[in-house]
Order: sequence, then structure tokens, then C-alpha cells
Amino acid sequence: MNNRVFTVGSLIPGRLIVKHPAPEQTERTIIKTEGIIVEQNGNRMEIYPVKGKLLDAALNQGKPIQYKCRKGTCGHCTVKVFKAQGLSAPNEREKKKLKNEITNGYRLACQAEILETFR
Repeated sequence: MNNRVFTVGSLIPGRLIVKHPAPEQTERTIIKTEGIIVEQNGNRMEIYPVKGKLLDAALNQGKPIQYKCRKGTCGHCTVKVFKAQGLSAPNEREKKKLKNEITNGYRLACQAEILETFR
């Protein structure tokens, strides 16, 4: 018997919530996410991958990423990337602005390109 339960949270793009009966006949929830995980100023957020700039995707999804110039020169949109599935390699503007911080996972959200959308 398949007893699927849908909740408001199960309708969020990028999340698949599956409930399985445990041996004790209780339910446990497994959450599968395919988003990009970033952090800025101690605020960690998940961004659902949509082709285009990482900053644009985040702002369209209501994520509070701070930015200013959108050209890769000011550095206000610098984020630390924890899960980067589908992101482009750093471009020359990022390399020039962030230097060695790129190796520590930092990117400019206005320059990082999302290449793939996952479903």
C-alpha cells in the first residue's frame, strides 16, 4: 500500500520528500535536495539551480544575497559555496578579485554561472 503524504514543503522546487514506514510502523522523512548551497555573512541558503547567473537565481527565489555592482569589481556579492553542482568554473574577473580565496570555495555570485538545471 502506498500512502503518499504531500505537505506544503513537498511543493518546494528542488525538494523531494519521501515518507517510508519504519519497522515500528512509524514514519520517517528523507529529504533529497539538488540545490546549490552558499553562505554569505553567516547566512546559509539553498538556491534551486536555474540556468543563468547565481545572483539572479538567488534574488528571484527571495534569497537575501547582498550585492552592488553586478560587474565583478566590488566584491559585495562574494559567497562561500558548499555545494556547487552545476556551477561554471571561476572566470577571470573572479580570479582577479578573489585571488586565492577561490581555492577556499569563495565565488562572486554575480559572475558564477549556473550551467545546468536539475530535476
